[in-house]
Amino acid sequence: MGAIMIRPASRMWNEVLASVLVVGSLTVVQTAPAYEADPAVVGATVSGRVIFTGSLPNPDRVPVYRDSQFCGESISIDRVQVDRSSRGIEGVVISLEGIEKGKPFLPNKTIITFENRTCRFVPRANATVVGSTLEFRNNDPILHNTHIRIQNRSGPTVINVVQPAGADVIRKLMRTAGFLDIRCDAHPFMRASIHVFDHPYFAVTDTTGRYEMPLVPPGSYRIRMWHETVGVRTKTITVPASGSLALDLELNQEE
Repeated sequence: MGAIMIRPASRMWNEVLASVLVVGSLTVVQTAPAYEADPAVVGATVSGRVIFTGSLPNPDRVPVYRDSQFCGESISIDRVQVDRSSRGIEGVVISLEGIEKGKPFLPNKTIITFENRTCRFVPRANATVVGSTLEFRNNDPILHNTHIRIQNRSGPTVINVVQPAGADVIRKLMRTAGFLDIRCDAHPFMRASIHVFDHPYFAVTDTTGRYEMPLVPPGSYRIRMWHETVGVRTKTITVPASGSLALDLELNQEE
């Protein structure tokens, strides 16, 4: 299953670094009111683990046509990373849909880093907030070409930059919410993604499938799970006024 996209917010991508090529245009979309930060917010911590319940797919083995002396003649791509003991699935983006008010966040202090490492993007999936900085580093002794598009590989380009070995770090300010598809044009098997949110209620599961969202205001919400291979699942939850809500979630590629 291909990547599933978060709907873009009403603002447009409009900030460009000198070393970045941007093409295409976006149509403004009317959405819900902007998120309101409340320093006095009270709420509960929602946490748990995302469990993979289906049969694990086999890793893909793809040929390498460029830089095979470094990358290898072929490379194994395991798009579903599951902890064998807990069955927790890594790289699931958890978020609350439609939340308009809650805890403050400090996007200007947030830096999210993607590395070119051994012919892979690390991490493969991540999430951040509007106003944070996206940083790209090439740690490989070969040339990579980082190409980032909105929504999918056919969407408008946000970043398209060549990164030779030893190149300077590339930084990009995230000015709008949405889903970004990340590829390497020099090595088509290299792929990653990032969700940019306009609120702070999201998390990405760790290597054992665990996640945590503190200070969720009381009420009923749709919690959203996204995984690049499994797709999107949603579930209605009720959050108490304080304390914690232990919430294990299940993903199954066969649903």
